[in-house]
Amino acid sequence: MLDFVLPLYGHPWTTALAVVFVYLSVKGYVRRRMTWVDVPAVGPTGILTSYLGAIRYFRKGDEVLQEGYDKYSKGGIFKVPDFSKWTVIVSSSELLEELRKAPDDQLSFEDAMNDMLQLEWVMGREIIHNNYHLPLFRTHFTRDLGLMYPDIIDEIGAAFSERISPQADEWISVKTLDTMQTIIARCANRTFVGLPLCRDQAFLDLNTGYAVDVVAGAEAIRLFPNFLKPLVARLYTPAESTAKKVTQMLRPVIEERLAQIKEEGKLYVNKPVDFLSLLLDYAEGQEREPENLAKRVLSISFAAISSTSMTFAQVVFFLASMPEYAVQLREEVESVTAEEGWTQEALSKCYKIDSFVKECQRFRGAGLTSSMRMAVNDYTFSNGTVIPKGTFVTTLSVIRHKDPQFYGETAKEFDGFRFSKMRENGESIGQHQAVSIGTDFLPYGIGRHACPGRFFAALMMKSMLAHIVLNYDIKMASGKMPESHYLNSWCIPDASAEVMFRKRRK
Repeated sequence: MLDFVLPLYGHPWTTALAVVFVYLSVKGYVRRRMTWVDVPAVGPTGILTSYLGAIRYFRKGDEVLQEGYDKYSKGGIFKVPDFSKWTVIVSSSELLEELRKAPDDQLSFEDAMNDMLQLEWVMGREIIHNNYHLPLFRTHFTRDLGLMYPDIIDEIGAAFSERISPQADEWISVKTLDTMQTIIARCANRTFVGLPLCRDQAFLDLNTGYAVDVVAGAEAIRLFPNFLKPLVARLYTPAESTAKKVTQMLRPVIEERLAQIKEEGKLYVNKPVDFLSLLLDYAEGQEREPENLAKRVLSISFAAISSTSMTFAQVVFFLASMPEYAVQLREEVESVTAEEGWTQEALSKCYKIDSFVKECQRFRGAGLTSSMRMAVNDYTFSNGTVIPKGTFVTTLSVIRHKDPQFYGETAKEFDGFRFSKMRENGESIGQHQAVSIGTDFLPYGIGRHACPGRFFAALMMKSMLAHIVLNYDIKMASGKMPESHYLNSWCIPDASAEVMFRKRRK
């Protein structure tokens, strides 16, 4: 043993690793002390033992958050340990309402996202400090969804035909998460950059891989002190490499559109209705450079594709596990589209399709927490709890959704038509739509920072579900609903789970 250990003693790499270990330990300790909040904790709170709690939270976030809710929901607030900080969980409706109303200069959504994903360094300062693309997406892009809907339907049909094409009565097995991610990436990019690029597999791979690039870059940059982050960002940013490749693929499209604008003006003949056109309409100066436009497109793709893919994979799993729902869903879609055709307005009348998607999100959404904020300065809730500057504050979603006080005795049961029945019973129609937000439904957040892309995401998922029930019979290859994996507050669908598809028997 000594023959192995002694040569390492005094070795430069050993010294470097020791320095890094000490630095990270001190950095984590300081951040944890700075974000210490005098509220109940799930697990140990000691300097060293709390790291055991952080490991448990990383591996079994669902169990940790459920334990906190069961023990401390009456008090309205508790905390869980992460490796570098304490995260405060608001669990009562009263404090959640305060979280919603808190101004940005006290509890900031943008600061929380920037800190968590190191966006300033991973995506670039210009994306964070001049985020003109977000209001465009929230308003103009959402407004134009009806105009883009024929393209969405066309791309859904083409993508499913290419990716899932069984012969006659043949059953084929499909890796669901990967397949749905590819289809969603195609459909999303049909509305972002249009044909033919949205069908280029290399372009799609860069889009779907960008989420991994962002997270990997954020984790690496977070290890370093602020004064070193610019250097690390230049030396190690996988997202930057992806952005350069996407720029090269987008450049010909951008240059062609700019030439048409120069020759004919912004309202040129056959102008595509997509997000890139919106960017070109409103970008000025350097923002019209292909590399800057590519980063805007990628930032929207990052937000739109990864979480929607995880959510829709669960929708497919629920349908395949309970195929009896397909009959009523199919009848509804056939009835509505026979009368009104395939339009956004027609889809809005498919209450059962809408309800099924919403119930899947209620029961097993992509995140266990929602509405992340970071304290800009010390913040005091009405119950006297002081949240120190730099502390992350969030609330629960799925666990809260399964509380009987919000959804009655069947809260812990899956009911695909839960929300359509509420609408049929005369309850507020707007309140029970898949895109609705409130203290009892939190997948998209709450308040002014609720997800601006939820209308687009819901439209895609409902359209894809309608396409599946009209064109396929499906079942789980394993015969049962696959288990999800929980990493911190993320609910990750089983990437290996397969669903079997057969052309629908009519």
